[in-house]
Amino acid sequence: MVPHMLRNIALIIVIMALSIILILSLNIVHQSSHEINMAVELNNHASAVWVALEKGFFESEGLNIKTLETFTTGLELSAALDRGDIQVAWACLGPLIMAYSKGVPIKIVAMAHTHGYVLVVKPKIESIYDLEGKTIACPGKGSPNYLLIRSVIERYNLKNVKIVYMKPPLAMASLISGKIDGAALPEHYASLVVNNGFKPLIKSQDIWRKWPGSFLAVREELLRKNPELVKKLIRVTVKATIFINENMEEAAKIVASKLKIPYEIAFNSMKNLEYVNTVDPLEVQKYIDLMYKYGCLKRRINVDEVLDLTLLNEVLSETAEISGKG
Repeated sequence: MVPHMLRNIALIIVIMALSIILILSLNIVHQSSHEINMAVELNNHASAVWVALEKGFFESEGLNIKTLETFTTGLELSAALDRGDIQVAWACLGPLIMAYSKGVPIKIVAMAHTHGYVLVVKPKIESIYDLEGKTIACPGKGSPNYLLIRSVIERYNLKNVKIVYMKPPLAMASLISGKIDGAALPEHYASLVVNNGFKPLIKSQDIWRKWPGSFLAVREELLRKNPELVKKLIRVTVKATIFINENMEEAAKIVASKLKIPYEIAFNSMKNLEYVNTVDPLEVQKYIDLMYKYGCLKRRINVDEVLDLTLLNEVLSETAEISGKG
């Protein structure tokens, strides 16, 4: 009887000990895993995000993506930032600046790519001057594609181009049905339309060699209270960017799967972007000045108000050191 009781007591002690160990281990995991509410644009501009999710880069940094909201346009994402529950966003520069101008407290901390905007037109339009009297769609005022159209109009002194606002899927359908003559679209949407027989008339790199694309932005409160978390996000972005540039074919397969598009379109559309993380404040300021010039902003914004590259520079320096040792 006594040996039996002793065995039961020993078993209970073992179970209790294992339970305590499990609770402690779960608590450690919980403490080391930072929950994040994140938003991205549903296109290949967010390739770094799609790759990072697929390859487990967030998890390896102890980051837990609690919610991931996707938006068809950066302008929609910009409006959502005002809610306050989204802490982290990957979006095109224009919409982020629009959000900041409306009082959303964000800081831009890294870049994801340059370029990725294309003016696609009907096949019968042979030159830029054929845009006279035509109707061109873009996602909205303040979007990079709006700036592309306005820049083309100004550079080529066009007098009669009608700009209408449509989300990319509607613009694609309207172009295919003949309701509009062209559309300024972000990739991958531009490549989808080109695959349907339409012509890429002009790309953002034709207008501006270093056209800023999408950026990683965080709420100021998050940066102030948890800079280490933000640094981890930047590290994930840099790691994913390196992966894309070194493994474009595999990255394109990941993007194709996430966006549910053919691999060839994903690959070709990604070739129209340059995936980089370094930020030139002068180029960002030039972009902001264009937004003000074309009536997207009510006041001039200084780049120093919205840009904080401290952590990015640290990550890039650390990455360079690791590469050098390798």
